[in-house]
Amino acid sequence: MARPREGCLREEFRDWYPTIAADAWYPAHELTRLVLDHRRSGTPRWEAAEQRIPSDEHFEFRGGSPRADPAERTRQGDLPASLNY
Repeated sequence: MARPREGCLREEFRDWYPTIAADAWYPAHELTRLVLDHRRSGTPRWEAAEQRIPSDEHFEFRGGSPRADPAERTRQGDLPASLNY
């Protein structure tokens, strides 16, 4: 059985995410919610250059299992339809 997918904020981006500890691992689904909450209400507001949320540039990931089908949903596909920037 695969370990659950987790993400950890990279130290160099800690100022971008004041509500996320840079030295802690979060379940990926929780991390996605935290990042989206910050992007909706954080100051300053910013846009990620990458399409994935949370960003592979801003976070390190571990665990999870590889997708059997590359066409399977990605984190981007999990964004709520009502999300406005």
